[in-house]
Amino acid sequence: MQLAPPRLPIVKIIAGSVMLFWERRYALLQVLWLPLLLGVAFTISEGLWGPSSWEPGSVELDAKHQTSLLLWTLPLFALTVVFAVRSYRVYLLGDQQTVKFAPISWGLRETRFIFAMAGIAFVFATAAFLFGSIVALLWPGVSDFAGGRFGLALILPPAYLAARLLLAFPALAIDKSEDVFQALAASWKMTRRNGWRVLTLCVLVPGAVAWSLEQLGQLPIPGISLASAIAVWAAMPVELALVALSYVTLQRSGSTATADSTESAE
Repeated sequence: MQLAPPRLPIVKIIAGSVMLFWERRYALLQVLWLPLLLGVAFTISEGLWGPSSWEPGSVELDAKHQTSLLLWTLPLFALTVVFAVRSYRVYLLGDQQTVKFAPISWGLRETRFIFAMAGIAFVFATAAFLFGSIVALLWPGVSDFAGGRFGLALILPPAYLAARLLLAFPALAIDKSEDVFQALAASWKMTRRNGWRVLTLCVLVPGAVAWSLEQLGQLPIPGISLASAIAVWAAMPVELALVALSYVTLQRSGSTATADSTESAE
């Protein structure tokens, strides 16, 4: 008989992520100092001189602005991937596995990371389209609700499906031979009965932190943009620790449940 997986302890995971970040802070700084500096530099420069700071103009000019914005954000996207992979390896493999990192590099793990991100984005977009279409057919006035303060609730069901796949990222970061589809399938199986808790820990909590820092950066205080940009990147390892601890907790509980089932069968 297969045992049901235990519930993720949300409060303990949040507290543990802060403690894990503090314990591994020197190892993190050793492997993340260059991505951190480049990320802060790109974030500040894009806000000051990049396309998002340009005034709207003609249709042709706005199209050029959007193209420039895409090209400007590609380095930020790549830096985020490198940042995440290295953070997961520090958290899950320990200091001795990460001391040989080059200041910045791109390899098979980062490439598979992008494929996993594309797969999760596809699942979310497809689920959002299907769910939105069904709700629109059953509820003609849903557009008014979507434009209100509670409209965010409409994306929770597709976000739930995507969140159940998020634990593929730590697996891909620590194992170069891990297949993307196998990692996504394992994440889906691992998060059984914990989908909403994973959504809370890995999506809603980091989203609330990012929103708070964005609002902070808009305050009319000298130097607040610089402080906000640094805080966004400095908070990222803590947010990634939430995913790493969720992965470790569910992986260990799954291994324990399998062992107990085997012993019971014997």
